[in-house]
Amino acid sequence: MSFSAVPITSDLPEAAPVCVPQKRPPSGDRIPVLDGIRGIAILLVMTFHFWMLGVSDAVPAWERAYGDVVGMGWIGVDLFFVLSGFLITGILYDSREGAHYFRVFYGRRTIRIFPLYYAALTIFLLIGPFVLAHVHGPVVAGTHSGNLGNVFAWIYLLNWYEGFKGWDAVARPLQHFWSLAVEEQFYLIWPLLVLKLARRRLMGVCVGLMVLALALRAVMYWLHYPFAAYTWTVCRADSLAIGAIVALAARDPGDWKRLLKWARRLALPALGAIILGRILNSECAAGPGDSPTFFMNTFELSLAGIFFGACIALAVASRKESPGHRLLASPFLRFFGKYSYCLYVCHMPIIVVFAKIGLNCGHLVRLLHSELLSVLVLNCVAFALSITVAFASWHLYEKQWLKLKNFRGLQRPEQISAQLAVAD
Repeated sequence: MSFSAVPITSDLPEAAPVCVPQKRPPSGDRIPVLDGIRGIAILLVMTFHFWMLGVSDAVPAWERAYGDVVGMGWIGVDLFFVLSGFLITGILYDSREGAHYFRVFYGRRTIRIFPLYYAALTIFLLIGPFVLAHVHGPVVAGTHSGNLGNVFAWIYLLNWYEGFKGWDAVARPLQHFWSLAVEEQFYLIWPLLVLKLARRRLMGVCVGLMVLALALRAVMYWLHYPFAAYTWTVCRADSLAIGAIVALAARDPGDWKRLLKWARRLALPALGAIILGRILNSECAAGPGDSPTFFMNTFELSLAGIFFGACIALAVASRKESPGHRLLASPFLRFFGKYSYCLYVCHMPIIVVFAKIGLNCGHLVRLLHSELLSVLVLNCVAFALSITVAFASWHLYEKQWLKLKNFRGLQRPEQISAQLAVAD
């Protein structure tokens, strides 16, 4: 199971509980609660992968309970997809009347995503094998060994390859890149639809995508392609579409009011159904992509999209003084949200190398004589190293590329208008 961090600016302002969110301010201020939601998603992802690859098979009762909780971390991918659909659709819709619509969008997306993505591939597929082969020998170097899947990673089609072949057909440090491919394919198609279709018609398309995605997952399951049901873009379009519906509804007072009413009604039932589905399918320890059950491969993902769509709508509409708003806007969650892109990219290779060199729960137990302490140490070390890498990447590398967004040809219309107003 793998997940995707969606590293984009939360370019929408905060909204009152009964009001439609205003459009993006020229300053490009971030919405704190959305950064916090992104932080929750990356924490789910990292904890899940650190458990799946670094913790031994659950034997004690406490470890089984721990596995049952963090084993739900696969759901983070749906949170990221819904958040991406919400933010990208809002940005595109608000810039439809601006000049150079496609150039600005694709230019800014390229600057944000490509530098880190291709630097990571270069390290994992070219530099890594060479260095590891000389430092630790061919066994560890094999973690990064090349295969056909690596070719698909370079062209953002890894999700289709994994859908046919499964996780093991791809080098483990790259297995989680499938969702980055889903995001990129979404970027290729969605801007044209947002530009050409009226708001209500676009919402109708989103509803159609929700139905289509569920139906295609069912078909893929019956055809014995469970990985395709989980990784193919057409099968995961419902989560992206749900986020888009929230963004489009937020631009009309009547639709926004109705959406919030339904969000309050659906959030808890959807969450309850998700938890019940997990309990009734206890053999599905690693999530839908590895599940032998129909429900987990189909309806569980739809429920996750509905739940997170409701959460995002309620979070955007929450009052600043509410407990939920304060939690989501906390510095802790926003910290992880800020660095979520690199955290997502680098955490899997880090835990894979840990496992190969013996830094896993099974080996640590023999040193520390405590399984609980071994799990805590493993998580602390893996989180610390991942955070260090992400912090350094942001300040020394990613941030430098983002300066290119200030070029006049890549600025959004409201940014140019703000500069002209200041000049006047």
